[in-house]
Amino acid sequence: MKKSLLTIAAVATLALPGTSQALDLMQAYDLALTNDPSYRAATKEFEAGDANRIIGRSGLLPQLSANYTNANNSSKINQPNTGIFTQNYPSNNGTIQITQALINLQAWASAKQGYAQADVAKAKLVYNSQDLLIRTLQSYTEVLNYQDQIEYLTTQRNAFKEQLTINERRLKAGDGTVTDVLETRAQYELAEVQLIEAKDNLANTKRRLEAMTGVTINSAADIKKLSKSFKVANVLPAQFDEWKESALSNNAEIQATKHSEEVAHQEYKKQLTNNAPTLNAVASWNQQNSAYTSTISQQSNTSMIGIQATWVLSNGGQTIGLMKQSLANWEKAQADTEVVQNRIVTELRKQYDSVVSSKQKVASLERAVESATELTKAMRKSVQAGERISVDVLLADKTRANAEKDLAQAKYAYLAAVLKLKQLAGNLTVQDLEQVAGNFERDPNAPKATTPVPQQVANNATVTVHKLVLPDLLVK
Repeated sequence: MKKSLLTIAAVATLALPGTSQALDLMQAYDLALTNDPSYRAATKEFEAGDANRIIGRSGLLPQLSANYTNANNSSKINQPNTGIFTQNYPSNNGTIQITQALINLQAWASAKQGYAQADVAKAKLVYNSQDLLIRTLQSYTEVLNYQDQIEYLTTQRNAFKEQLTINERRLKAGDGTVTDVLETRAQYELAEVQLIEAKDNLANTKRRLEAMTGVTINSAADIKKLSKSFKVANVLPAQFDEWKESALSNNAEIQATKHSEEVAHQEYKKQLTNNAPTLNAVASWNQQNSAYTSTISQQSNTSMIGIQATWVLSNGGQTIGLMKQSLANWEKAQADTEVVQNRIVTELRKQYDSVVSSKQKVASLERAVESATELTKAMRKSVQAGERISVDVLLADKTRANAEKDLAQAKYAYLAAVLKLKQLAGNLTVQDLEQVAGNFERDPNAPKATTPVPQQVANNATVTVHKLVLPDLLVK
């Protein structure tokens, strides 16, 4: 309840008319934690899956049942000496019975299967919780990325427009050609189309971020940008073999497939013991009143305690068929685990290499931006000296803007690769997103984020939930 009030307060603050507060990365995550429909569905899927613990072990616990019947009876009795007469009388019958399994291999397998199914649900929730962190960063940086593209494409369009104006002027003066005008006009129109597409993409990514956070973003300019002082960390990640070992042990997807493999294994055991004898302890209490015509107005109380043994000798081959089917499904689950492990290790290698090479990529692009910036300055001086024309400055600006766009994309890709690498290794937490968020601009008036606190969401399952600490007035 407290979490909901905090989120509502954050939404109200963001949506307040005239407010100068912009949306930063951690605010986006806190809002998505409550408002993202995919994550809400994932938490409900977990709750449903975790209930398999109770369902599975129920067959090993005492079973208590009660039955009561109250009826009006009408009997026609034919007696040799007195003839036929009708007897009407009421009757009732009540029974309470308790059964406790003593030997039931199938129920034991069902209990283990229930626990394995609950573990599958828990592993999926861990994956979806980590996935929310990554999706928040990706949606957030996609908005910033398309903003960068719009800036670059606007510069490019302006350069082509200026060049088109110059070529048309030259054509009128007899110094240019129709071909130059047509080529430049085609480039200008193409740049215009690319700019329109980028604006559409920006609107779409903004709507996706709004759907995740549950708030309306009036302008993409309200999204806090990556800090200009951001630098790629100088510390290389651990050796790949260490990341691989961590992934094979802790990756949520791999854990889910291993638990699914255990579910299939226990299903095979259930079918294997389907015809095995069962032994139950049974106790019952029964009260009857006027049960038969011969006992009208008579009441009997009967107590019983004993042992009940059941052994299905034959069911037409059904058990054999189910055994073969469940064995095949178990073997398939084992193969599925290997498939997922191979995919995770391959993706882990890709993200590891991306993180390792990012420092060099970003450094190269930073030098490219510096060179392009210096080129623009030189072009402006050349225009003032009459050695260059204004279109050369625009083309230089286009080169600089393109280099800045590529640099920003490389930085976004690096941050995403860091989180993805940790997710694949199975150790991604909210603190990691907080570290990434430290590289973005923050609103000084925005609520401050604290250390994540555990919240119990179901039996035997603790999920880390991030909360905002708002002013005391909002908390009270």
